[in-house]
Amino acid sequence: MNAPYSRPNTSISAQPVRDTQPRRLIVTAGAVIFAIRNWSLWVLLRDGPWGPPMRIVLGSESVADAVERTLDALLLWPEQAQLCQLKAGWQEQQVQVWGSSEQGAAVSLLYSILLRANRDELRSNLHRQPVPSLHVKWVPVADIESGKRALDPEVRPGLLNALHVLRSQIQRDPEIVLRYLADMSNMRALEPEEPEWWRRDLSAGSRETLPLNAIREPEVGDGTLTLAEATLLYRAFFSPDEPIDLSNLRRRFLATNQLQTLNEERPVRGRELDWRRVSRVYRYQ
Repeated sequence: MNAPYSRPNTSISAQPVRDTQPRRLIVTAGAVIFAIRNWSLWVLLRDGPWGPPMRIVLGSESVADAVERTLDALLLWPEQAQLCQLKAGWQEQQVQVWGSSEQGAAVSLLYSILLRANRDELRSNLHRQPVPSLHVKWVPVADIESGKRALDPEVRPGLLNALHVLRSQIQRDPEIVLRYLADMSNMRALEPEEPEWWRRDLSAGSRETLPLNAIREPEVGDGTLTLAEATLLYRAFFSPDEPIDLSNLRRRFLATNQLQTLNEERPVRGRELDWRRVSRVYRYQ
């Protein structure tokens, strides 16, 4: 018979508590936020070289919850606000948890988010953020693609990936354009980044953030649109040199069977003084 196995007489060294506890999953939730302003596509970027708005997720918090908390931190966001949220995919990166010695490899989930029509009226908290790395600004996507606005090399791939996902989704489902227009009340001209009323709110002793009930939510559209508006909005998502078959695009809009013809004509919203021609009005059902 074999002799029973005997373990060597060695002492067991104590293990730090952090090694006996399950390691926390480190996830970075990135949100690239797009909006339509003055019939062109804009993106919300940080002023500094820290990339798009991002939050580290630890423990049992879901990534979707982290994205929502990022939006709450950056925008004055009403409870009834609508948005189109598109997941762009997972990436790996090295991170270090702020205020902690914890660091290592992490996975990052990047969301691309299309804000509701006229959402630029919900001013981003440009100067109310106590964290400098969260100071943000609306930037035209055309300026980024043309090189007028330089991006940090680590930021550019993620932003372009989110932009690709957004454009692919619009190409596959042009009905997103119709829903956006039906929800849009009008299209205002762009205002300076810091209008006078915004600067007045920064008086000494003011609170860091305004209560949501003090912010007037943008008006909701009446559900009507024109095909000229739909074409103009569709083109706004893409670069000017992108070839678009306009006649086929109009057929795709009508093929959704979601448009009811009305006995009415009107010019493009926000372009009433620039465009003389009018277009038939449809109601999105």
